[in-house]
Amino acid sequence: MRAKLGQHMMVSRKWIKLIADLLDVRGDEVIELGAGTGNLSEEILSRDPRKLILVEKDERFVDILREKFGGDERVEILRADIRELLPLRVEKIASNPPYYLSSQLIIGLARSEFRRAVLTLQKEFAERLIAKPGTEKYGSLSVIASLLLKVSLVSIVDRRSFNPVPKVDSAILVIEPKQDELRDQILKYCKLIFSRRKRELKNSLKPVLRSVDGLPHAERRPYHMSPEEVREVIAWLSGRLGD
Repeated sequence: MRAKLGQHMMVSRKWIKLIADLLDVRGDEVIELGAGTGNLSEEILSRDPRKLILVEKDERFVDILREKFGGDERVEILRADIRELLPLRVEKIASNPPYYLSSQLIIGLARSEFRRAVLTLQKEFAERLIAKPGTEKYGSLSVIASLLLKVSLVSIVDRRSFNPVPKVDSAILVIEPKQDELRDQILKYCKLIFSRRKRELKNSLKPVLRSVDGLPHAERRPYHMSPEEVREVIAWLSGRLGD
């Protein structure tokens, strides 16, 4: 099987069962983003969800899903791009997305209403989500994930667990939402703050501010600031820029 649209199908029964265990879908409405050939879908259905929505962009895979699950009244099959459906409002989310969609999916989850998501993402990307201040992988996505989501890395998955075999290993993450009154501002300003993450904050923000007087942590460098300190800056920016 070729890697069409960047997809690599999970084929290891061990990991498929673990993902279904982590989702705990009994009686819940579940959406699977990038359902592929339905390997995980079959396992989810065996756990008695109330409803399973399968989203797949590739017409070839949509045909396979319809053949497999078209007679199951619990299943709804959508041919769609994942990005068109974000943000989501559903109880449980499963996804093994093409790697190039990972950032957009995380931002979309930060805007979504859900109870739990279990994602299989590229290992390096997963490490960015849980990176600590001062480390090379720490950046705006790390802060967004810390402030707006509860992210737990459950296990590293060997690349040979997929077909076709990708060039890198993956990681299984459990993600739950957090509430924050500054959610929209966090999503708006994090990338700006980290656009020059190794420069002093006051210099990074000068192009968008008339004055940096009163700017919290003005002489700090963003990549050394904790998520909570970044949030202080965002709250200040929000007041200064009228959000």
